[in-house]
Parts: sequence; C-alpha cells; structure tokens
Amino acid sequence: MAIQNYAFKSIGSFLQDNTYYIPDYQREYSWEESQVEDFWNDLKTLREYNEEEHFFGQIVVQDEKEEKTSKKFIIDGQQRSITSVIFLSALSEVCNSLDEQGCFEAQEIVEDIKIKYIGRWSPNNDRLQLRIANSDNEFFRAFVQTRSTVAPDVQPLTKAQKRIEKSYKYLLNQLNSEIEGLNPDESFLIINEYYKSFINGFKVMYVETTSLEEAFIIFESLNARGRGLETSDLLKNHLFKVSKAQIDTVKRKWESMVNNLDGNDATRFIRYYWNSREEFVRTQNLYKRMKNQINSPGESLKIVTHLDKLAPVYNSISQKDGVTVFNSEKLNETIKNLKVFGASSYYPIVLAMYNKDWDEEHMLKVLGQIEILIFRNIIIASNVANKYEVLFAGWARGIANDELGVTDIVNRINKEKISDEEFSSYMERLVIKNKPIIRYIFSKINSLYSSGETIISTSENVHIEHIMPVNLSDEWSIEEETHQENLWKLGNLTLLGKEYNKKIQNKGFSTKKQMYKDSEISITRQLLNYEDWDVSTIEQRQSGLREDAMRIW
Repeated sequence: MAIQNYAFKSIGSFLQDNTYYIPDYQREYSWEESQVEDFWNDLKTLREYNEEEHFFGQIVVQDEKEEKTSKKFIIDGQQRSITSVIFLSALSEVCNSLDEQGCFEAQEIVEDIKIKYIGRWSPNNDRLQLRIANSDNEFFRAFVQTRSTVAPDVQPLTKAQKRIEKSYKYLLNQLNSEIEGLNPDESFLIINEYYKSFINGFKVMYVETTSLEEAFIIFESLNARGRGLETSDLLKNHLFKVSKAQIDTVKRKWESMVNNLDGNDATRFIRYYWNSREEFVRTQNLYKRMKNQINSPGESLKIVTHLDKLAPVYNSISQKDGVTVFNSEKLNETIKNLKVFGASSYYPIVLAMYNKDWDEEHMLKVLGQIEILIFRNIIIASNVANKYEVLFAGWARGIANDELGVTDIVNRINKEKISDEEFSSYMERLVIKNKPIIRYIFSKINSLYSSGETIISTSENVHIEHIMPVNLSDEWSIEEETHQENLWKLGNLTLLGKEYNKKIQNKGFSTKKQMYKDSEISITRQLLNYEDWDVSTIEQRQSGLREDAMRIW
C-alpha cells in the first residue's frame, strides 16, 4: 500500500502544513449540535484538567499528483477539519472583540490564526488553507474563513450552510460564556488557554497516500464502525474527473439523480443500472469495472443522463410506498405484488425497458410473467433466488442492446418456470407463515370469485384467520401434534376484514361460522359450505385452493 506519510500530529500542525481540498464526492458538512457539543466538551475537559492531549481522530489524505503539481484531498476527516476552522474563526472573533477593548495581545492570536491555520483571501489572491466542495465553499469562505475582512452578511441556503452557521454560533457562544463578567486581560488568559489547548492538545492520526482506492481502504480499516464512503462516492469523483468541459452538466445531473433517489441507496441503484446494460458485476467490483470503462466526457455524460432518468423509476419499484412514474393501474399492482415478495432481482429488467422507452403495456406483459415466475419458483418451490439475479441481468442486457423483445423475454420466462405438475404438488402441501404472502395468495384467489368486491392484499386491516385456531379451546378435539402440523397449512387459513372478532377467534367452528357469514370476502363466506372442521376438511379445502392457484399462476 503506497502510504507516503503517516504521523501522530497536533491539529495545529495538520492545518498549517498544507492546503487541503475536500473532494466533490464527499458528504456535505453534517455535524449536528450534539457532535459540536461533544467537540466543545472534549476541549473544555482538556483545558480545565490541564491534560496534555486529546485524540481527535484520523485524517486520511490522498496526494493527487498531476505533472509537477499536487493537491491533497481529505478522504476521511473532513467534518473534523471544517469544525476546526469554524472553531478557530469563532475564537478569532472573540479575540477581535478583546482587541477592541484594549487587550492588544489578542490581536496576535488573530494574526496567528489567519497566517498559519485559515489563510488569507482576496479576489486576486486565494491562499486559504481549506477548500470545501461544491456550492457551500463560497458561504464557508465568506461566513467563516474571511469573516474579519469580509462582512459576514451572506445568508445560509443549504442544510450544510445552516449547520456551519449553527456550529459557528454555538462555539462563539460557548467561548463568550467562559469569559462573561471578566475584564479583557482576564478574558484573554482563558481564551489563550483554549487556543493553545486546541492547537497543541488535539491530536490526529495523519495518513497520506497517493492512491484514492488505497485511501478508501485505509479509511475503511480505521473507521470500521463509521459510515464509510460508498462506491457511489468514488464513482462520482471519477465521473467528475473525466467529464472535463461537461463538468457542470454532469454535476447537475448527478445532483438531480441524488434528489430523485430521495434517500435511496445510490450504490445499489447504480449497480442495478449497470447490470441492466453491461456484464453482471457484484458491488465489491462495481467501482473498478465502471472506472475502467468510463474514460471520456461523453461516456460520463451518458451515464449520468441515464441515472438521472432512471432514479424515479428505481424509487417506484424499490420503495414500499411512494409516488410511481407509471400510469397503468395493472402495472403498478404487479410491481406492488413483487414488493410483497421482497423481490429485487428483476430491477435491471425494468430499468432496461424504461430506458429503451418500452410502453407500459409491454412492460406489464413482461413483469406479469416475472411475478408468476418468482411466485412459482421462489415463493412456493423455494428455489435459490441468487440465480435469477444473474439471469435477469442477462435478459436486461439483451433489451438494452435491442436483441430481445417482449415475446423473447416471455418465452425465456416460461422456460424457467417450474412445471405445472411441480407447482401443483407444492400447492397441495403448502405450509406458509409469511403473512404478506398469505394475504397476496388469498387476494388473488378471492378475485376469481368476487364481483366488484375490494380486498387489499397487504393491508394490516385484513387479518389472517386460522380456522382451526392457534390456541385451542375445549370445543376442539385434536391432538397437539396434528394441530401443529395443520395450523399453517393454506387450507386452514383465510382472511377477515372488519368482521374480525378477537373474542371468538378460539371458539369452535360452528361459532366462528357466524363471523364468516358476515364477511365481505368471498373465499371466507365459502367456509359456510363446510359442516365441521378437521384434518380431512383442511385437506379438502387445500386441494380446492390448489386448483384455484393453477388457474391464476
């Protein structure tokens, strides 16, 4: 590993040694008041107990060399670095106030901070020590770094800018409260102690490497318990690097994609997208594969354009609830059913179809068959789901390359389905405890018999009813072993809506039939056709449900 510099050093030494850049792919300033409060309490403890040092954390830096120049990018530690500069700026403001009150020694600290740790700035000469990423940089420069020379009248617009402002004001208030009621000279002694304690006593483990990938590995090793950089962060940096003249457009589309994802995992989404058009790849190899294949501004722009277009689609198929991009009620219902299955292996197919502008009727034909395939093979037959991730990705690639159409995909799906004989056999003896799946099955079967009835398959208001109950009352004469063997058989289950009555859930069958009589659900009312309820009637009903399932799936 190409570590070219590592040292245990003071925060003052770190800030003074170089000019540092925070890459665009890094998270915005995210410290909340509780974290800034911890920072202050650590510093206060260090000063009050006259301790020698406090370990502030690690700083991982990538030294990126280009020809004869180099830039040092902070890969881990950007939050600490920004907070350090905020604190020094707040302390500098307190010293300016003391200077105005006649304590001229305080001005030495102001100059010390400006020259060594924050740096100077003018429109023609930028010598600031820390450059943060994206649109927050201008606010940070005006509100924090050049506060003593530029009127701090800028208004925070983004969440990060508001956090910067809040952190600054919190630390300024803490410093001022420490010297409240003291004369300028007494105040200076305390402020100077805080200054020295921070600059000399806060220690960091500094690690510097020339490779971004190695910096990432170091970061993960040192910070295993923290939220590490995502593959999407690294990919964003690479896309920005190769975009050159297209950088503004690429950035805008990337930010739009992130906003459209609405908190969804960007790395997962990008991997599903990549697998919808390229050779299948696992998450751990995604960045390497994409970095090797995306090397021009045009390729970078094409990728982010696709990602921006598809992010709302990914939300529609991956989030439990939310706004959908699809107009077809049947298509949305099919996607909802696939969510009940917990299925995600089909995502690349949806992304490929949408990216190729397939109409919703054709998408429904494909997804309707995928619903049946997953229900038969994975939900009922318990086939391993992993194989379908690779299989579906291959089909998606065929769609992306205009090699496979609707009929081709449907034919391939039909070849993968377990046979009718196998499916029938599984349904005949099905034991199932997954409540959303139970609701799904009975909702589908009920639709064969209902005329205008409404049933919500995933609603918590639709209860799973054990006809032979979980807890047997004296009205049931059945061995416990037989009871357990049959309790979760499909034939012993049904659905109840608002007619559900907890008071009679364990009663005998004749009593429970009075509740079933009032049900709005056809398959539940059908139970009135049975005189009694035992193992033979459970098997009889299960056989009938199997026949219904053969008609549907």
